[in-house]
Amino acid sequence: MNNEDRKLSKYIDQLNLEKTPVEHRHPENNSEEYQQLMAIVREVRTLKEPEFPDEEYPKRLVANLQEGGYSKQSKVRGQKFKKLWIGTAAVVAAAAVMVFSWNALLFKDDTNIVYAMEQALEKVKAYHGILEIVERNELGEKMTQARREVWADKDGNYYVKELEGFLEGLITINNGKSKWQIHPDKEVAYLFETFPDPYRFTFELGEEIEDIKNALTVKEIGEEIISGRETILLEVIPDGGQAYHLWIDKDTDLPLQRQSAMQNSIQYKVKYTEIEFHEVIPESLLSYKLPEGYEAIDTRFEQTVSTIEEAEDIVGFSPIIPEVPEAYRLSWISVKIDTLAVKFSYNMTDSISNSISDSNANSQSQVVILQSKAENPFIVDSNAVLGKVGENKAEILTSQGAYSIRWQEAGYEYTVLGNITLEELSSFVKGLTGNEIILPNKENTFTPQIEVEVDLIVEENEQKSVDAGHSPWRLDPAFVTQVFASLLLSPEGIVGDYPIDYEDIQIIENNGIQAIAQIENENSIARKVYLERLIRQDESGIWTVIGYDLAE
Repeated sequence: MNNEDRKLSKYIDQLNLEKTPVEHRHPENNSEEYQQLMAIVREVRTLKEPEFPDEEYPKRLVANLQEGGYSKQSKVRGQKFKKLWIGTAAVVAAAAVMVFSWNALLFKDDTNIVYAMEQALEKVKAYHGILEIVERNELGEKMTQARREVWADKDGNYYVKELEGFLEGLITINNGKSKWQIHPDKEVAYLFETFPDPYRFTFELGEEIEDIKNALTVKEIGEEIISGRETILLEVIPDGGQAYHLWIDKDTDLPLQRQSAMQNSIQYKVKYTEIEFHEVIPESLLSYKLPEGYEAIDTRFEQTVSTIEEAEDIVGFSPIIPEVPEAYRLSWISVKIDTLAVKFSYNMTDSISNSISDSNANSQSQVVILQSKAENPFIVDSNAVLGKVGENKAEILTSQGAYSIRWQEAGYEYTVLGNITLEELSSFVKGLTGNEIILPNKENTFTPQIEVEVDLIVEENEQKSVDAGHSPWRLDPAFVTQVFASLLLSPEGIVGDYPIDYEDIQIIENNGIQAIAQIENENSIARKVYLERLIRQDESGIWTVIGYDLAE
């Protein structure tokens, strides 16, 4: 399956789940050819028979329209409706033969169970469980890596205590306003930023369901008893990854156990040996209290202020008060002491967030806006998508379900960060400086002078290796360029330092799927290197060199 086929398959899956595909939210990212394919899919999907509560529903509906209590005109309209329904049924029946082959494409195996999982998660307010992580090698030898007590709720708050393992006793808590970690062995409590929060405990229900929704295929392959519960066993093949197994509790329609593929002779099984559901996490678990005799170490370098004037006195400039969507409220203002940046933190109001049925029910919408003086030249992260805010170059990053947009303008640097869609985050950007964010074109217009032959089987194996924690440099297009350009100079292999320095490489274009690196080194054979994410088109996908231009 090529990239276009994989993308279209995801689009079809989203339609079948009655969700708005991302392509509809960002039509500017779709090529004309792909838009035509989407239109064909939607046309074919309209040929699917309408779904009714039961088989007798159409007859009852017609009968109700024709029976008492209606005027003569109403009865006539009922008769016309009956004729119209018969005609429609005939058309659908005639079309069924034509679209038979399409049905195999339009409907993913076990779509119903995925939908049931989503619906079940929406009803979960909080849950408490004992999580067990077991490692198994290729000889079948098993070792319990960890046992932990987990509390989590739909707002993204959590309490995790390590019961067994090398981190035994460690407690990690995030209540949305504060995040801290208690180390009993050191008698220390570390304070961290609540958002963004790179730590999310293994086997979080919301994350598991989000992953299975985005998988290429989901197939029911059996039933088993896990932790005394009847479960359905699913085989899940993620986009660009190895197949894994997921056990779904029949009673709750929620994940109970996951087993990874065997990678580098190691396989992991994670399961809830106990799980129960609650209205809330006990307040005592989420309340910050420093244990007696413990030292608190604040890693945030942040000071909360009550007014804009207080922030201005600290940083030495007047921050812009942004205009934000009505659904959000300002939670607090603070100053990052190390960078002298003013930080505005926003949360979606409870009344709005409670009324929204979001696919990730375990996270609350949060947005952070940072403003500081631009003391240094603007250097973008090599992994960033390169867009524009007005006429200014912008760095767009995504990680852990959050987007970040950073740019410099008129002597100041701005960052807008949030766990919402890029389109929604753009409204905060415009509310800050009045400028629109311009995203790069997703169409491949690269024409390298020299094309590099690529073995997709090798690249797929490299992706699996990176997924297992090896060769992380393949996720950095600048590093991939450094290795490639250095090997052009030393094809027999590199001993010692690379002949091309990392600092010599600048990413001049990156739309998230394709990138161009420019090399500023007089010894380099290549002037520009063209890269593409061939296996997986997200932040976890590896970069591959597909061509280059010779240096003049």
